[in-house]
Amino acid sequence: MDNSREIQMARYLAGEMSTNEEIAFRNKIESSEKQQSELNRMENTWKYFDNNPAERSRDSGKAWNLLHRRLEEEGLLDDRPAGSKSRNLLPALRVASSIVLVLAIGIPALYFGIIRNRDNEPVRSHYAEKGVSTVDLPDGSRIYLNEGAKITYPAVFNQERSVKLRGEAFFEVMSDPVNPFTVRSGNVVVSVLGTAFNVKGSTSSPDLEVFVEHGKVRVALKNSGQFITLEPGEIGQTKSSKLTRSVQTDPNYVSWKTKDFKFVDAVLMDVLLELEESYHVEIHTELVDLNDLRITASYREQSIDAILETISAAFELTVSNREDGYYLTK
Repeated sequence: MDNSREIQMARYLAGEMSTNEEIAFRNKIESSEKQQSELNRMENTWKYFDNNPAERSRDSGKAWNLLHRRLEEEGLLDDRPAGSKSRNLLPALRVASSIVLVLAIGIPALYFGIIRNRDNEPVRSHYAEKGVSTVDLPDGSRIYLNEGAKITYPAVFNQERSVKLRGEAFFEVMSDPVNPFTVRSGNVVVSVLGTAFNVKGSTSSPDLEVFVEHGKVRVALKNSGQFITLEPGEIGQTKSSKLTRSVQTDPNYVSWKTKDFKFVDAVLMDVLLELEESYHVEIHTELVDLNDLRITASYREQSIDAILETISAAFELTVSNREDGYYLTK
């Protein structure tokens, strides 16, 4: 096996590929039984280091000898000429092979091997009491909790990266092919490698929605055997104990997180409802027939006050901020 392919495999195992690179790499590997076998062997080596953290601390000379022996067995050193020229190549080979060795072990392996040793860590939880809250997980993943959502997870991930969610949250997951990331919400289990997706649940209903921004996500129903794999732009829904899949067409689906909005010939009533949900405010109207008013506009990371001011100006309305919310009046 050539070094470039080995480095690719090491980058894949270390979670250092982008989502598109991972997909292309998996498609290429799965077409070759030999490459698939080599990947499995490297993965088992990685897991060995993970389960035997003391082995990572052995001296570099011993590590080089093991890798050097492997290169000889694979015929990568057999044809090198003897003498000073060959000896001069040895430091370069050590550097190149050390890079492969480090990539094969990988940053995720160091994390899951060293930090995992701290057992009996407490469970942590975060509740978004008001507005959107950001939570950084032990593996570097990030979660955006919508108002009213709650996330629960172990202070240190052992064996698997698993969190429990109540409500709505957007996930940006660090890639680690050996240790998938799992979100459990109600009777739904969402599994990923490394991607960005939105999970939307409700305390008043067992139904759930999962929207994939990029990457791939597997959505499964507990104790039913049902599952679907979602691609970017798709949304999976659970309803009446069944899984369905469709294409997401709402440009404002995650505007509660991004505060980016796009409205095209939209009924003003619908626009105000979207703003209420995204900014967690109440917008009242007095003596205004919203059904006859339509708007085309886009807003990017603007405050609710600024947006309502522009809407009021467009329709010759007056906006005021009171204790119980905003008011639009003639």
